[in-house]
Amino acid sequence: MRVTVTTGSRLHLGFTNLSDDLGRCYGSLGVAIDRPSTTVVVEEGEGADALGDDAERVRAWRRRFCDRFGVDPHVSIAVRDCIPRHVGLGSGTQLALAVGRGLATVCGLDLSTAEIAAALGRGRRSGVGVAAFTGGGFIVDAGHRAGATGEAAWPTIIWRRDFPSEWDIVVAVPEVTHRCSGRTEEGIFAKLSPSVRLSEEICRITQVQLLPALVERDLAGFGRALTAIDRKTGRYFAAAQHGLFADAVAGEAIKVMLRAGAAGAGQSSWGPAVYGVVEEGAAGHVEETARAFLAERGARALVFVARGRNTEARVEVEGAGS
Repeated sequence: MRVTVTTGSRLHLGFTNLSDDLGRCYGSLGVAIDRPSTTVVVEEGEGADALGDDAERVRAWRRRFCDRFGVDPHVSIAVRDCIPRHVGLGSGTQLALAVGRGLATVCGLDLSTAEIAAALGRGRRSGVGVAAFTGGGFIVDAGHRAGATGEAAWPTIIWRRDFPSEWDIVVAVPEVTHRCSGRTEEGIFAKLSPSVRLSEEICRITQVQLLPALVERDLAGFGRALTAIDRKTGRYFAAAQHGLFADAVAGEAIKVMLRAGAAGAGQSSWGPAVYGVVEEGAAGHVEETARAFLAERGARALVFVARGRNTEARVEVEGAGS
């Protein structure tokens, strides 16, 4: 049997809850996008190895999966394409879930994405990446109950809706020397002080402006709300990331996209990926403007137009039962 799992990226658009005073921790906004993508091929055979640049991580996830579910399949795992690592596009979670889904399919295990995520230690702080893999779309999670353990320690998804097909997302990923992830991220969150007031402000914008605008397909209103949430989130993390944004050039690129016609713009997760939401016909101009600005600043960058991905990760099975 050969199982091929393909998934897109995700943009993390901010936290709605930066305090645990109501008994829950965090809460996130995000959207699944169709590119860049990760493709993992799990194939049965005599040899058992992981191939590609992420082989070490893949082997570790394979061990965790096998230990958790009591299986030991003879498979090779090849990473054919991969989302760039530690740039704010959710590469780690998408790769881990693709590996886990491939292994579950080969082993004939009927596992939910949440079960796979829990086994591989993904999605504890934000549920956006797991939900993006499961069904795509625009996602809101409520965080997890404070002090919870087991399955209750993973965020609860409370709202999901298709992202409008007539809206595009321009994404720019400048190369930077410092990137935040893993242990660095854990250390930052441990030092931050809860903010009830900021949480209340973000929740109000989300409930009264952002979500109604998405339902009504009001791009201007959606963009204004998204930009406001991004600025408030950036203000909360300013001391940790040395400014409103993780990188000065990325922050300037956000302003450039807004001036070029993006309805809303911001930083995804810890960056350096930044994005601008635009009408379909305006994407080319915003993309070229952002690319030209970054080139003028001497910043090497990946700049592209993505679309919302409103479907689950694709799983293709060959040779089943042969």
